[in-house]
Amino acid sequence: MPLPAPVQPSPAQQQAAAQADADACRAALASRPDDAQLHHQLAKSLVALTQYDAAEAAFQQAIALAPGAALLCDHGELLALTQRHALAIEAYQAALRHEPGNAATYNCLGLSFQASGQLQQALDAYRKMLHHLPGNALAYNNIGSVLQAQDQLEEALEHYRQAQLAAPYFQYAHFNAGTCLMRLERFEEAQACFVETIRLDAGFHLAHINLSAIQGKLGHLDDTIATCRRALAVNPAWADMHSNLLFTLSHSAQLGPAALFAEHRHFGEQFETPLRAAWPRHANVRDPARRLRVGFVSADLNNHAVANFIAPVLEHLVHAEGLELHIYCNNIINDAVTTQLRDVVRHWHDVQALSDEQLALNIQADGIDILVDLSGHTGHNRLQTFARKPAPLQATWIGYPLSTGLQSMDYYLTDRFFSPPGLLDEQFTEKLLRLPATAPFMPSAVSPPVSAAPASVHGYITFGSFNRPGKLSAAVIARWSRLLRAVPTAKMLLAAMPSEQISDTLRAAFVKEGIAAERLSFHPHTNTRDYLALHSQVDVCLDTSPYNGGTTTCHALWMGVPTLTMTGPTLPGRVGAAILEQVSLAEFIASDDDDFLQKGIAIAGDPAHLAQLRTGMRARMSNAPSGQPALIAAGLDNALRGMWQRHCAGLPPASFDAEPAQSSLHQRATSLQSLHDVNVDAALLLAIEHHQSSRFVEAETLYLAIIHSQPRHVIANHNMGLLATQLGFPHEALPYLSAAHDAAPQQAEFCLSYAQGLLRAGQARQAHNVLAAAIARGLDDDALPALLQQAVVALTTPTQDEADYVVALYQAGQHAELEAAAHTLVARYPESGFAWSVLGTALQAQGKDALATLQTAVALAPDDAQTHGNLGNAWQEQGQHARAIECYARALALDVGFADAYCNMGSAQAALGQAAEAAESYRMALALEPSHDLARQKNAALQQAQAALSASAEK
Repeated sequence: MPLPAPVQPSPAQQQAAAQADADACRAALASRPDDAQLHHQLAKSLVALTQYDAAEAAFQQAIALAPGAALLCDHGELLALTQRHALAIEAYQAALRHEPGNAATYNCLGLSFQASGQLQQALDAYRKMLHHLPGNALAYNNIGSVLQAQDQLEEALEHYRQAQLAAPYFQYAHFNAGTCLMRLERFEEAQACFVETIRLDAGFHLAHINLSAIQGKLGHLDDTIATCRRALAVNPAWADMHSNLLFTLSHSAQLGPAALFAEHRHFGEQFETPLRAAWPRHANVRDPARRLRVGFVSADLNNHAVANFIAPVLEHLVHAEGLELHIYCNNIINDAVTTQLRDVVRHWHDVQALSDEQLALNIQADGIDILVDLSGHTGHNRLQTFARKPAPLQATWIGYPLSTGLQSMDYYLTDRFFSPPGLLDEQFTEKLLRLPATAPFMPSAVSPPVSAAPASVHGYITFGSFNRPGKLSAAVIARWSRLLRAVPTAKMLLAAMPSEQISDTLRAAFVKEGIAAERLSFHPHTNTRDYLALHSQVDVCLDTSPYNGGTTTCHALWMGVPTLTMTGPTLPGRVGAAILEQVSLAEFIASDDDDFLQKGIAIAGDPAHLAQLRTGMRARMSNAPSGQPALIAAGLDNALRGMWQRHCAGLPPASFDAEPAQSSLHQRATSLQSLHDVNVDAALLLAIEHHQSSRFVEAETLYLAIIHSQPRHVIANHNMGLLATQLGFPHEALPYLSAAHDAAPQQAEFCLSYAQGLLRAGQARQAHNVLAAAIARGLDDDALPALLQQAVVALTTPTQDEADYVVALYQAGQHAELEAAAHTLVARYPESGFAWSVLGTALQAQGKDALATLQTAVALAPDDAQTHGNLGNAWQEQGQHARAIECYARALALDVGFADAYCNMGSAQAALGQAAEAAESYRMALALEPSHDLARQKNAALQQAQAALSASAEK
């Protein structure tokens, strides 16, 4: 007969039990105040009640009475829970001195080492755990997690396998093995691990996420959809899984347009409807002509397609007279592209650590008028922030080719090529706002020249695909195979393959369709230069459906290769057509499978036409609306103003076409386009003449026209960088100075200008790297070593503007912003004691553990009194009053007039019962600063306490 499952108490019952236990402990302590076990039990009850400060005090009382292994370990767990890992490590090590063989304590010690980034120490702790508990699954698992973090993937996998064997029911071992196998690109094995994880624990969120990611990567769309739906049946509140479902459905032909739209609306009903009653009443002034604050939210502001699309527009949009731009960066990865964007947009907010609710509150506090989403239903989106309606107007752009499904999202930014008026409007909760082009395409600086058509060399047509394998469904392979059967001499190149396993799977799918394996060539995912060079082996690309290629189609056109596409009934199925229509290549747009076949046969039969198109393709791309980022920026400026004017007039959002001619940026866009075909040599001489005569606007227009025509033109980029610097825009100068340096790395002049520009922009580390690399490759110029020394000094010295900025944040009480700014300073100046001290101050102001941070600050700035004082405060917050006094004494040795140090030392001395010393410290603080209210209050309290003690003694 099966036994019934034990009944678990509810959270409320658990809280009530903990409160009762705490009350009982306090009652018992009234008569037994020196009972260490009672203090220990009270501390554990208070932890359960999340009363951490009171629990800390109870632990300290217990430890003072009778320190023991269990007590010290429990105290360490509290310290770790409250992110005070340095102190937690000390507590666990103390526990192990009492009980050296305790495996559980070694586990806790390893966890705190790992959380604080001390991976080797964590590994040692876990191995000692395994020594004391041979064959323990948790020990094997944790050793594997450290090895994986150290990129020792095969060894990590072996430890996960040991954990699986030791405890087949241990879901974390299966999950971690799966993540490790993903990194090893052994996708089928990883998939099996995640399936087993979910079998053991259906509520394991990340296992569902990773399983769906692998299935999508393998192109198993139906399986991915089923996985997402099963996960949502377990927990409908998993918003990221719901977004994964929508993203996958957008790639599938499983649903028609109406059903697909209904799925998106369901997302809004699930996650937005409960929030609508709490939407704020915005206080933004409804003035149609005032300067607008526009915010952009994205997790892809790094080397990602979204950043590559938006960066050229932002470089022009920052010059719009009526806009103040803000970036809310939700990046997981920060790289050189992130740095470049920071240089373009001054108001930069790192928000990855903020909850959706907190981010919404911050955006509202920043007074954002129009908030723009750049993610849609892609990874790490912030749609649940937008669902809270933190800005009066909200729009989505670039990141996702379908509706968000949110009523709070007012506009979807598109163009007439993607979304002809009336064609797709019914598929969006948003109103469609049409720009001159949805987004610009700017060719890569490493693009090789356009090659001759390979058919003219080989005598046969080569089809190609550079789309990610997840888009190569069975239906797509069947469509391409039909064309390959109809053109039996043709071959096909497939690139961007993440693994041999996926290449083999796709090869087998073609063979099943009757296409011999020798007609196919597969190429792995590679760097941009080699990826673009592969186009020299392709005559015409074949597009995917129902989700067309976008960036890949643009890159192929730039390399002279057109794409044969097939339109679909949704926006993802119109991307290829929209791109080709802009460059007047409608002959490559098919309406259905039969049309795709007939057009493919005709294209393959006319290699001379393909060769002719190839030579003129870059001119077509440059003259298309998507080749004019200044025009798109002018359109966006007007679009933002137009939606705001409707809002001010009390009108609801409505679809409309942007009018770039009405923007203050229009002249800029017109000048660039009219000079597109300018004679470069003549324009350069005229630009230099304007520059030398201080006619800066004319010089800028000509330099930019030359760069638009020849992006790697050395002199135009160099002089444009110098001009931007002259005009007071050192950050905007960097892309131009960098381009000149990259184009002519052996010329010292361009290296020096770029390094000087980096130093002016506060990027000393990059300047140091550029100069050191130039000297290492033998560049000979006496100015290089001297400038390198300047960079070395600047590495540890934040600029005055940076220092003023963090001081202003502190004075304004913006501690979360201060922490973000301090992290940026630490990343930029890792050897600056000031930067680490600011970070410690920000952490302290928010009640976070700042001890390790301030210890680093003191090590880097041993002669800074304020830093020693801050470290003293951190020790005092941890109850380590003697250590705090030592820090204050060092601070006062450096600065005898440091009144705050005297005051804080008095507090520490009073806590240790050193009343006379505390009184003297308060007296010194008041002597130095008679208006020091805190010192006066503490001194008065001390005197009252002393008087009370004296009165009690007399009785």
